[in-house]
This record gives sequence, structure tokens and C-alpha cells, in this order.
Amino acid sequence: MTHYLAKLWLILLLLGGLSVATPSLAQTPQPKLQYLVDAEQQLTLERVLEYPASAWQVVENDEASFGYTTDTYWFISHIDEAAFDRIVHIGYPLLDSVQVYFVRDGELLGQYHVGDQQPYKARPIDHKNFVFELPDRGAVTLVMRIQTESSMRFSFSVWKPVEFHQQQQYIAGSTAVYFGLLLCMMVYNFFSFGVTRDVSFLNYAAYIFSIGLLLAGLDGTGYQYLWPEWPWLQDRIVTMIGSLVFIFASQVAAQVLMTKQRGPNLHRALRLSQVVYSIIFIASLIFAYSTIIPYVLIAAVLGCTQLMITGIVLWRRGLNYARIYTLALGCLLFAISCNALGYLGWFDSIFIQRYAIMLASALEIMLLSLVLAIRFNDDRRHRLLAERRLNSELELMVQQRTQELEQALDQLRVANTELDKKSKQDRLTGLFNRGYMDEELPREIRRAKRSGQDLTLMMLDIDHFKALNDQHGHLLGDLVLTQLAELLQDLTQRGGDRVFRYGGEEFAILLPATDEIGARETANRIADAIRTMPIQYHDMQLQITVSIGIAVYYAATMEVTPEAFIGAADDALYQAKNAGRDTIRFARIDAPFR
Repeated sequence: MTHYLAKLWLILLLLGGLSVATPSLAQTPQPKLQYLVDAEQQLTLERVLEYPASAWQVVENDEASFGYTTDTYWFISHIDEAAFDRIVHIGYPLLDSVQVYFVRDGELLGQYHVGDQQPYKARPIDHKNFVFELPDRGAVTLVMRIQTESSMRFSFSVWKPVEFHQQQQYIAGSTAVYFGLLLCMMVYNFFSFGVTRDVSFLNYAAYIFSIGLLLAGLDGTGYQYLWPEWPWLQDRIVTMIGSLVFIFASQVAAQVLMTKQRGPNLHRALRLSQVVYSIIFIASLIFAYSTIIPYVLIAAVLGCTQLMITGIVLWRRGLNYARIYTLALGCLLFAISCNALGYLGWFDSIFIQRYAIMLASALEIMLLSLVLAIRFNDDRRHRLLAERRLNSELELMVQQRTQELEQALDQLRVANTELDKKSKQDRLTGLFNRGYMDEELPREIRRAKRSGQDLTLMMLDIDHFKALNDQHGHLLGDLVLTQLAELLQDLTQRGGDRVFRYGGEEFAILLPATDEIGARETANRIADAIRTMPIQYHDMQLQITVSIGIAVYYAATMEVTPEAFIGAADDALYQAKNAGRDTIRFARIDAPFR
């Protein structure tokens, strides 16, 4: 029965998610939105209208995203005449102050001052976001002055009223499904507490309630329906309720995963995190939103990470349903990370940033409810079985736990092997990275010392790479790095030769059993091959050159430390670059040193 209900809830969630993910798009031609920054906060509407067109910058894709900033932004959009009424939609409910002006031929036709620090009743249209009717069907200039302690980001669109209300039906329906799901899960867990007297259900109901309040604040639904007369609460709802969410989440984790019995250190860490969240909650009542929100975002990501680690550790120790718990927290961590990156201006899709956390939290709540039910049923079954067949069941449980632990250890070994491989590899080029070079170089020096064979370290730097990036963009820069990496691997085919990406546009080549003559031949061959290497990018064909610095360690006559060896090759590289680039320079280590 539990599995059937879980599948049913998942189907409902997917249907709700599809309705959110596929809203009707506006068919009304969208005007261009431009902006300028008022860092001194001294501009007025009259002065802004006098600015020439060249002073304004265009907002790409009608989604403004500037992250956290204390600057005031002015936006302008010239809306053409139309044969129908129109509505302007500002799609982000957490903007503190939004002053809207409609101007035609220098005449002010209308103005509004709204925001989540302004009374909700100041909004001309009852909506969780900011919606305004254009004064008439004629051409008009829309000017907005926006200032906020939250992230400066929003979507901008102009709609026909019918199109807008049709589109809002999808979002309103999906939002209703989401909050309806939360309400059902909260009531279900509350009644489960009444029946079982298991306090875990009560704490989980409180956790769901806090998630609902947080999402209602983020989505603007709370300010619209629950606390429209309390701008102060709307301004601080994210920091206040966000702290409560993680207080209850830690409490639920401690009870569901039984950390006090299964992992005392994990339990103490959860209790400590609850103290930290409580301090943030109190601070959010005292300090400004802009002061507290960075700590809340950091605490959110770290809190989810801690809860995931707790689940993973107990999963490794054989707790069966900890894997479901970890999956649930993984969904929420991903969504919170998207949300945090969106607030910081690093993630452009406002739509995904807004609804990812809603969908992920719904999935997380359902999975955690399943975990709670599994844990409760397991406890009850184990108690009954222990009363009837204590000795036989104990042996069976030990075998099952041992098998699960072996499986978890096998998976962990595979994961560790893969992680070890990835930790040594540069993600872009596939070459070994600098960290692995730092491990290998001391070993090669010791090997060379034992065998008495020479060891060569070659440092390469792409000439004028920054200018290439600045002129043509990072995609071309990445293409150059990957093609050069392939070429260097093709040119160093001996068994012990290794190529590393040392950092940025700098590469290192380690050549065992190679003296100065061999190093010079190899360097000339590499430099010649790079000069003739064609790089095709769109309609352009480019060539690059490199500067090469070489240091040779004569193991039979001297000693050297890895730091000194790298420093010598690096000095030779700088000599090559200072000599005009596309050159090769040697740094001879003439005297023993440590």
C-alpha cells in the first residue's frame, strides 16, 4: 500500500511539474528593455529621460540579472501603439522598491510605487508579482526605478490581458497542486503522530509547514494571501523561515536516521548546526536583509551538504532507507544551489531558478515521507519479529547488514576509484592536472636519482592567449587548449612521458631519461608542430605559438627539490617570453642545491 501511494504521489507531482514547465508564451511582440546604473542614487525621472540612447544598455532575453547590488537601476522600454489593451508583467516578487512611470511626449501619464517593502494594497492589480495596465493603446515610454536588498533580477514581458490570464492559469494551477501536496503531507503526518505518538511525524509536519511558508515567501503567494499587511515580514521571510527550515530538517534527520544511536558524532554535528541556524534566525530579526542573506545562502548549501553527508555515512553503515533520504536531500541541494546561484546573478533562467526549488522540495518531501513510513514500519516489524524469533532473526539481520555493507563498500570503492581518477585529470583537456604533477614530480626525481638517468621538465605557455580570449571569446580559448593538449600527447609517446595542464594556458611535460640534447630536439619538434597546427573556428583559421622553458636535472651530479626544479623551468619560461615569445630557453642547474 505504501509503494502504491508513493507512486501515485509521484505521478501527481510529474503532472504538476509538466504544467509548470510548459506555460503558454506571450504572442504579443516584446519591446526592448534597456537599463542604466544609478550608483549614486541621485537621478530623477526628468534627468533619466534626457539621457541619450547610447547611455542605455540592452537587457538580453528580457531577463534582467545583476545579482546582489546596492546600486539603483533605471530601466526604460518604448512600447509601440497597438490595437488592443496591454499588461506589463515584472516577474520577481522580492524586489523592495519598484517605481513605474508611463510617459508620452514628456508628459507623465501615470505612476506607481510598489515592492515587497511597500504595502500590498499599493499594487494596481492583485497579483503576487508586479503587474500594471498600460494607460491606453497608444505608444508609451515605460520607465522603472528599481532598488532592492534582494537579488536584482526579474523577467519583463508585455501581454494581452487574455494571454496573460491564460498563462497565469497554468502557473496558478501548478502552484495550487504544490501547496495542496504540502498541506496533504502535513495533515497526514500530523494524524500519524496522533495515532502512533511518534514525535518524528510531528517534527516532519513542522518541517513541511516551514517549507511551505518559505516557498510562499519566495513565490510571492504568502504576501498576496497570508500577510499582505506586513511588509516587514515579507522583507525578512526568506532569512527567518529559511533558518527554521533547517532547524526542523536537522531535527527530522536526527530522528529518522536515529543518529544518536547510529552515529553520535553525526548527532552532535546536527545539534551544533541547529544552534547556528537559531543564531541566524535571531540575527534576521535584528539586521537588514542584505546583511543576513549571504549567510543564509551559505548556510543553506552547507546545511543540505551536511544532511547529505549524514545520510551517506549511515547508508554506508547499512541503513537501508538512508539511500532514499540521500536522494531526497540531493534533489533539494541541487535546487537550493540553483536558487543561490540565481540570486547571485550566476544563473540566468529566472523560471528554472524559481520553480526548481519548488519541484525539488515536493519530491524531497514525498521521499522523506516514504523514508519515515519505511522507518516506522521497519521498527514495528522488527519489534514483532524480535518477540517471536529473537535468535534466528538476529542472525539473519546480521547477514543482511553485512551484505548491504559489502555492497555499499563495493560501490564506495568504485566511486573512490573514479573520484581518484577524476581528481588527477583536468576536466577540459583530459590531461593530468597540476595536483597530480605535484605528486608525480617527487617520485620521478627519486627514480632518476636511483637510476642515475637525467630528467627533463618542460614548461609551455601559449603566446598572447589572453588577447585571443578577449578578442574571440572563451569558446575559442577552450578549443585552442583542447587541440594543443591532443597535439602534445601525440608528440610525447614514450612510456614514461607525461603531459600536464599546469594552469590556465600553461602546460608541463615531464621527460624521464632525457638530457639537454634530447630535450632540445623534443622542444623544437613541439614548437614546429604547434606553429603549423591549424585551428579552425567558424570561418576563421588561426595559428598559435608557444614559449618553452626547460630545466634538466642531472641526477648523477646533483640534487634538486621539486620546488627548485619547477622554479628553474619557470624561470626559463619567463626568459623565453621576455625574449619575444615563440622561443626556447634552458635553465641549467649547474650546482647541487636543496
